[in-house]
Amino acid sequence: MNLIQRILAAVAAVASLVLAAPAQAAGIQQAFLVQNSGWMEPFYTDQHSQLKALVGAVAQAASTPEDQLFLLAFSQSSGSNVSPALLGQGRGAASIAAQLAPLGLARKGSGGALADTDFQEAVTKTITGPFRSASGIVWIFTNNKNSPNNDSQTAERNRDFYRLLHLEPSITKTLVFPLRMPVQGKLYSAKGLMVYALAYGQPAADALSRIQADGRLSRVLTRAPARLKPVDQDAVRIVPQSVRNTPNVHASLGRDGRTIVLDVEAASLVPQVVLQASLQNMFFPYVIEGATVHAALAGQAAPLQVSPAVIKGLQPGASQAVEVRFDLPMAQIPSPWSAQALAAMGKQVLLPMTATVGLSEQRLALSSGFAGQLQELFPGDPISEVFTPPDSVRASQATVPLLVRIQYPLLPVLLMIAAILLLLLAFVVFGLLGTRSKRYRVVVDGVPRQVLLKPFKSVLLRDDGGREIGELKRGLGKPSVVRVADGHAVTVG
Repeated sequence: MNLIQRILAAVAAVASLVLAAPAQAAGIQQAFLVQNSGWMEPFYTDQHSQLKALVGAVAQAASTPEDQLFLLAFSQSSGSNVSPALLGQGRGAASIAAQLAPLGLARKGSGGALADTDFQEAVTKTITGPFRSASGIVWIFTNNKNSPNNDSQTAERNRDFYRLLHLEPSITKTLVFPLRMPVQGKLYSAKGLMVYALAYGQPAADALSRIQADGRLSRVLTRAPARLKPVDQDAVRIVPQSVRNTPNVHASLGRDGRTIVLDVEAASLVPQVVLQASLQNMFFPYVIEGATVHAALAGQAAPLQVSPAVIKGLQPGASQAVEVRFDLPMAQIPSPWSAQALAAMGKQVLLPMTATVGLSEQRLALSSGFAGQLQELFPGDPISEVFTPPDSVRASQATVPLLVRIQYPLLPVLLMIAAILLLLLAFVVFGLLGTRSKRYRVVVDGVPRQVLLKPFKSVLLRDDGGREIGELKRGLGKPSVVRVADGHAVTVG
């Protein structure tokens, strides 16, 4: 049974753990496989070799104290030599250097010949052994020579490793770091070292992405990694430059390096944005020899238009000038008098959106500059063919977050506050007036009198004998006579 079949069997047995289980809060398990076969002789005998220091530094940068780490040496099992050999395990990377210090070259058995190398054995036994077929990241430190038994099987084993890196679905992400590390041994010499990072299962892929984003790893492995998988995601990035159809909208790139941010005053909103931008190839180390661009804005009937819609000969990291047109969802943008805008107190209201940019009829090729670098570091090395992109990958897609930041004026807020204050003032004045009595002059049957009357109150007028003569009633202003008994006269004033 070859590597692919064995891994598929493991996946079938524990599919719920590998492909469906969420990342655990306790961290991700990681294995650091260090090659110690005969071809690695100069890395162990040259006193200036930085192999062990590099492994320790990568483990320290890539892990947290909560991660379960396994340190293994690998060559090829033969006779009494077992590969991979577990050197140590535990939480965090504090003990990696001590565990790695005594490691030397492996030998086939009692004969004393240096051991050969078997990549498929090392990866398979790590996944089914220490990992117990659960998700994890496998790091491989190698001189890139896969040489099982030093026989004709080497080419076929290389093809197995290619299929694993590119086509095996349980390997969800693969990064490769070619490093310059010249060493001279008694038997061999070498110019470079290769570091592979293989994510087994989706939780491991997510963890590997977090490790990249954290930035600590890039301080150890200073050159950008080659991305072998996936090559159908995050193919391109749109870098905004300016908005052509209005001077009142400012375009920029968010701190995450992906989000397109549009800053606009609420009074300057335009239904359609015409964005001058650059389309950048994120497919390192691949050249996009040709592809057709199509895009869409989530939830919008009108398409997001990118022109020109054809890419030709775009080198990794290079950019092509494009014009992007899309409609703003005006119905979703709050009015300056809406509760959302007023609650912002004259600040920004955020309108997040998502665009998808896809490439179809995609043709990829390895960058000639990167191929030359591989040839220099690993001369005549056939396993470098793993960098050839699969013919089956003809389309890819990138998600582009879009954030519209609308600056709302403070005037509606001030007017609303003023109206509320006036209303409160009116209530206060009304309250004061409602409790204050006022003296009025009243003439009853030709005789003047003085009466005290509060707003919205009434008073009865009586003669000396206590008989009712009439009634006065007051609103906010002067009282009025509402009733007079027969034979009497009542006037106010």
